[in-house]
Amino acid sequence: MIIRSKIVALAAGASLALTAGAAQADTLRVGVWDLPPGKGNPFTARSVPSIFVWDAIFDPLVRIGDDGAPAPVLAESWEAIEPTRWRFTLKDGITFSNGEPFNADAVVATVEYLLSEEGRASSVGTELRDLASVEKIDERTVEIVTSGPDPVLPNKLALMFIVEPGAWAELGPEGFAESPVGTGAFAVEGWGTGDVTLAANDSSWRETELEQVRILSLPERAARLQALLSGQIDVGFGFSPDQIGQMESAGFSVAASPAPQVMSLAFATEAHPDSPFNDVRVRQAANLAVNRDLIAEVLLGGLGSGAGQAGTPNAFGYDPSISSYPYDPDQARALLEEAGHGDGIAATAHVVVGSFPADSEIYQQAAIDLAAVGIDVELQQISFPEWLQFFLKNEWPGEMFGSSWNTSPYMDTIRPYTYMTCMKSPAHFCDESMTPFIDATFEEFDADARESLLHELHAKTNEVLPAIWLVEQVDVTGIAPGVDGLRYVNRTVFYDYVTMAE
Repeated sequence: MIIRSKIVALAAGASLALTAGAAQADTLRVGVWDLPPGKGNPFTARSVPSIFVWDAIFDPLVRIGDDGAPAPVLAESWEAIEPTRWRFTLKDGITFSNGEPFNADAVVATVEYLLSEEGRASSVGTELRDLASVEKIDERTVEIVTSGPDPVLPNKLALMFIVEPGAWAELGPEGFAESPVGTGAFAVEGWGTGDVTLAANDSSWRETELEQVRILSLPERAARLQALLSGQIDVGFGFSPDQIGQMESAGFSVAASPAPQVMSLAFATEAHPDSPFNDVRVRQAANLAVNRDLIAEVLLGGLGSGAGQAGTPNAFGYDPSISSYPYDPDQARALLEEAGHGDGIAATAHVVVGSFPADSEIYQQAAIDLAAVGIDVELQQISFPEWLQFFLKNEWPGEMFGSSWNTSPYMDTIRPYTYMTCMKSPAHFCDESMTPFIDATFEEFDADARESLLHELHAKTNEVLPAIWLVEQVDVTGIAPGVDGLRYVNRTVFYDYVTMAE
């Protein structure tokens, strides 16, 4: 395996880049594992780590609340006029950080970009590819048309941050990325080589007591922990369970909660048509080889669970009757023998580490378990920007890659299927036998019936196995004394709620 520890060196280097000292009551300093690869272009990625910056700058039409249901943000209300046509009524009196009004024109411009050739090739455009057209009815009303029925369109629009159309048109995507304009509580004051400073947007409809938020890229968890404990940051995201005791004993608060994410090693079969993993028996063997329940108990401290399906319990459509995938190394060896690989298989998996609790250790233990049955996996660590490019273009150099089956931000278990199956273009894994099950969930608007269809889809997925299920992850956040009100819900962060002691 090629994952090597650089924790000491990176931690020391990171501390030199930080400004030590006591917290200021009007500035929140936040440690994350990476900044958005596309800076302030909110269409270039979909979730963490980008949302740690974008959630402060932009707003979507809809967000998913604590209860998993869609809640109004820039949209006041919505309804399905037809199975393929949704009408959104927009909130009034909201302005962008450059003083321009938020209205139907801004929504139309955002959707029209995602409908363009360039927009459809973006990360968000790829996921919202069923958008067909958009129409302004009046200043506060728009209608969005989809290419087919989509009962979860309001939820999915949590992915679509609204940009100020004048700035977007004038600056273009690259210029806008440097100087983004949104309706959020903060605006970009300046980008550094490893940090971004956000200043309070005084005209925002989202009021905040903070004057600044400074977000720093600290790729290693050890560096984030050192920065938090030494008073160089006030909040750190992405800690591991084994760091909780150290934070708590030092007087810091810790928020640990189930994450809307299933960690996996996904199969890149479309990029490697001659790979042994094109044989379902080999994929079954790989899944049977991993003792994911023990991994969750030891490496996640029992906070997470072994995974057996695409969703997590806090997402719509999760099937509690499906347990984590069984651990049976003897059956794994028998299946490899049956598939003609009794002498073993060699493969490469590209992974990003430092992002989620114990991710490096989880990948390494999975590789040890796989090697025990004859599947020798070389883990190669890459950066998130490299991962994103491989993912978007399906140019995976190895037969596997680390990937999250992520149900956020719209908290529906159909979401990971939009990027982990034939639905993605270009797909890294495609088994057309799954398609009718996926399509059925988009044609059903009755919630109970749709939930049953999602359960059928999860069962079918366990027959096909596009990935090696690993664990249902957790989110661990460290918070310094004096910081109050931080909300981190369904991988959405609200800095504007934060207050800090003098």
